Amino acid sequence: MTEITYSILGFLIAIGLLTTIHEFGHFLVARILGVKVLRFSVGFGKSLLTWHDKQGTEYVLAAIPLGGYVKMLDQNEGIVAPNDLHLAFNNKPVWVRMAIIAAGPFFNLLFAVLAYWWVFMLGISAIVPVLGDVPKGSIAALSGLRSGQEIVAIADKPINTWEDIAVALISHVGESNFINIEVADPNTHKTSVHALNLTNWALANNDENIIKNLGLEPLDPIQPIVGKVLDDMPAEKSGLQPGDQILSVDGAEVNSRSALMQMLHDKYDHALHMQVKRGEETVTVLITPSKKILDGGEATGFIGIQFADQEWPATMIRIHKYTPLAALYQAVDRTKEYTVLTLQFLRKMIIGQMSLQHVAGPISIARFAGRTAESGIVYFLGFLGLVSISLGVLNMLPIPVLDGGHFLFCIIELIRGKALSLRAMNMGYALGVAILGSFMLLALYNDIVRMM
Repeated sequence: MTEITYSILGFLIAIGLLTTIHEFGHFLVARILGVKVLRFSVGFGKSLLTWHDKQGTEYVLAAIPLGGYVKMLDQNEGIVAPNDLHLAFNNKPVWVRMAIIAAGPFFNLLFAVLAYWWVFMLGISAIVPVLGDVPKGSIAALSGLRSGQEIVAIADKPINTWEDIAVALISHVGESNFINIEVADPNTHKTSVHALNLTNWALANNDENIIKNLGLEPLDPIQPIVGKVLDDMPAEKSGLQPGDQILSVDGAEVNSRSALMQMLHDKYDHALHMQVKRGEETVTVLITPSKKILDGGEATGFIGIQFADQEWPATMIRIHKYTPLAALYQAVDRTKEYTVLTLQFLRKMIIGQMSLQHVAGPISIARFAGRTAESGIVYFLGFLGLVSISLGVLNMLPIPVLDGGHFLFCIIELIRGKALSLRAMNMGYALGVAILGSFMLLALYNDIVRMM
C-alpha cells in the first residue's frame, strides 16, 4: 500500500474506533444508571444498517465513519411519555448525569491503558539513546554533550529509549531554566552530568521534532548506500546507481545517512565531488544538489535518492517486553504521564509559553496514523493510545458542547441548587461552537502550512 493509503485507512480506523469507544462509555453508564438510550450510532449520515434490542435502543451503522453519538431520552430534546419520565436523562440526579458525562472521556483513558498494556506485553523495539551528530553552537553542544554518548537520565529520571527523552524534555517546552542530563562515555562508561540551558530553546513553529532543536538526535549507524535513484533528479544526472556506497563529499568522509544529509544541508546549487564505492572500485561523480523546502519552510540540499533498506545493528536496539502484570503497571504509568503532558501543553498554549502553531489537525493526525500503521501493530497501538488520551482530555475541557461543558453546567447546578435556564445553556452552546470552530480552523490552517 502507498503512504497515502496507509494515512487514510489509519485515520479512519483511529477516529472511528476511538469515538465509538468514547460514545460506548456514555451508553454503558447511562444504561447502568437507568437512563433510556434511544439510539447508539457509529458514524454519521445515511444509515447503512440498523437494529433494535429488547429495551428499544436503535443501533445504527452510518455511512460516514468519522464519529458517532448516543441519543438519550431527555425532555429538553423531545416529548417524553409520562410513564418514561423516570428514565429521562434530565430527570436523573446531578451525580448520575455527571457520571454519564464523564464516562466517555474515562473510556478513552481506559482504552489507552489497554492499548499500552498490549504494547508492553508484545514488546517494543527501541533505539538505544546514543547521541548522533551534535551541531556546533546548539544547546546540547554548549552544555558539553558530544556524539557517541549515551543518555542515561534526565532530571534524575532514568532513560532507556529516545521516547523517554522526548517525554522527559517536552514537558519543559517554553521554560527558561536549566535541566540536568546525565550521559555515559562510550569508552570508559563513566557518567557525567551536563546542564541544558532551555532559555534559548528556539522552537520552529511547525517543527515536528522539537527535541532536535536542542541538538539532540539519535546516532545513525547505517551506511549511506543508494537503494533507488529518482527520475530526473541530480543523482540520476550525475550517474549515481543503486548499490553505490557514498564514501565522501568534497573530501569529507561520510559514514552514515544522517552525516550525508547534514553535509548536503546547505549545499544546494553547489557542485560537489562525491566519492562512491561501486562494486570493487571507487569512482568520483560530480553532483549539484537541488533545493528542497522542508516542513516549516527550511531549505536543504536534495540529490534525489532513497537509501537501501538495512537492518540496525543489534547492539543499537533494545527490546522492552513485560509480563502481563508489569505491563499493566507500565501502561497505567504511561497513560498518566501522557495525560499530564497534554494538560501541561494546553496550559502553556493558553498562557503563551507555547505557540498555537503546534496544534495539529486532521491532516497531521492522518500522516502520523499512516506512518505508525505502516511500521506495525505495536506502533499503531501506541499511536491509538496517545490519540485516545488527547480525545479524552480535550473532551473534558470546560467548553459548552464538549463533555467538559456539560459537566460544568452540572457543577453550577450543584452550587446554585437548580439547573441553568435553557436560554443560558443555549448561549453557552453558541459560545462553545464558536470556540471549537475557531480551534478546528486553526488546526487545519497549521496542517496546510506544514504541507507548503
